[in-house]
Amino acid sequence: MIIETLGKVVIIFAIAFAVLLALTLFLCFFIFRTKKIIFPNFVLFIISLLYEPLRRLLSFFRVDPTLIDRVSVEIRNALNYLDFAATSMEERVLLLPQCIRSMECPAKLSSVDGIHCMECGKCAIAELSAISKELGIRMYISPGGTFTGRIFMHSRPKAVVGVACYPNLYEGMLNAKLMGVPAQGVPLTTLGCVNTTVDYEEIINKCKMQITKSK
Repeated sequence: MIIETLGKVVIIFAIAFAVLLALTLFLCFFIFRTKKIIFPNFVLFIISLLYEPLRRLLSFFRVDPTLIDRVSVEIRNALNYLDFAATSMEERVLLLPQCIRSMECPAKLSSVDGIHCMECGKCAIAELSAISKELGIRMYISPGGTFTGRIFMHSRPKAVVGVACYPNLYEGMLNAKLMGVPAQGVPLTTLGCVNTTVDYEEIINKCKMQITKSK
């Protein structure tokens, strides 16, 4: 009798799990296709709860598993917009990955705050550095994931614009949320460890987003 009851419970949980996976994937595809964000907090909660199973299921059906990360980043960008845009420029930081810099980059690595751009002009980071200084935003170039956390703790921003591949953006924006820091994510347009590309205009537009707080 006990074994039979346990069997029924397992079957019910399995069915509920499958339904939840299917529902989440449906919502992700809907958001991805239509660009209309529905039930954002529910979708983010389920994605965080079932992140690996969702990615594995997409891979099994030969669908790009970063779909989950893309949807998560887009939802967080939308949800964080007002809080991010209400911060002052001086309270923000721009976090860049080292993979977008030139192969001939002469910049040196600091053990405290990452790679220091020398504005040599060999890549577009020089332009971002100049614009960041003009806006009053602090810019950092991170050599890796764990170093990004170190930079974040060192800079203690009130808002952040992060640039990375979708999986790293997913993780980074989740960590920023846990720390109470509104983030805007800009995905790389090509992947890899070197010579990656990104929409620099999108980065600048994100950095410039601002609204006036109502009194």
